[in-house]
Amino acid sequence: MSTDALRPRPRLVRTLLVLGVLLGLAVVLDLVSGVGATAQEEGKGAELAQDEELVERGAELFGSHCALCHGELGRGLPIEGPRGGPSLQGVGAASVDFMIRTGRMPMTNAQDRLERHPQRFSETDRRALIAYIEQLAPGEGPDIPDIEGWEDADPARGLELYTTNCVACHGPTAQGVAVGQQDVSSDLQVADPIELATAIRSGPGVMPRFGRDVLTDNELLQVTAWVMHLRERDEPGGWSFGRSGTVSEGFIAVVLGLGLLTVVMYLLGERSRDEEAPGVDEEARHERT
Repeated sequence: MSTDALRPRPRLVRTLLVLGVLLGLAVVLDLVSGVGATAQEEGKGAELAQDEELVERGAELFGSHCALCHGELGRGLPIEGPRGGPSLQGVGAASVDFMIRTGRMPMTNAQDRLERHPQRFSETDRRALIAYIEQLAPGEGPDIPDIEGWEDADPARGLELYTTNCVACHGPTAQGVAVGQQDVSSDLQVADPIELATAIRSGPGVMPRFGRDVLTDNELLQVTAWVMHLRERDEPGGWSFGRSGTVSEGFIAVVLGLGLLTVVMYLLGERSRDEEAPGVDEEARHERT
């Protein structure tokens, strides 16, 4: 066999080099994308869960206020009655933050409706509970979203997104409507921006979760900006009756206006009759004499 036959062909060498470069680029891109995804998933809840002191404090608070319904290590108590509670493992820091921040948790009776109450924990204790519950199942469930810069988001785009995803349950004025049986959607007019964002991501109660595949982080800020704008905008037409809508406001105005007008007419008629009564009596006396 000649030495020329054993010598590698230039075209084959170039092909192998190109394939090697492409394979190397694929590996690098996979590593970079993996690092980016991990960094994106690690949010505020994951950061709190790394604080050992917070986790230890959260464990104490959980044992005192939450374990009776949610069980040891937050595994849940799937029983009927006032002490039955769902598992908290994997619910995500956004859900815990929303429930505690809005006073919906802790509850005295697990069968009560989830309603807004004053927050019962301090800022530090709330963070501690988030840290403890988050470390029970790290990375599972939505994390607390970063809403910094929502004031600069586009409320007009937020209106479009709100109309598409939220108006059916929360109404055009964001004050809540009945959504079936005894469920009533929350009044968003009293919610803070972070409460709006955590509710959108976590889906409390019968509300669905809106993940990044439905609302991106930027769109989340836009919806928040619209709801806050709706609350703070001026009412050039006078008293809006809680922004209940033009038809409802017009109906209320007509009913109240006609009602007040009827009362005024009645009072004027009574007064006129009382003023005429003495003259009639005098005329009757004249006739008798």
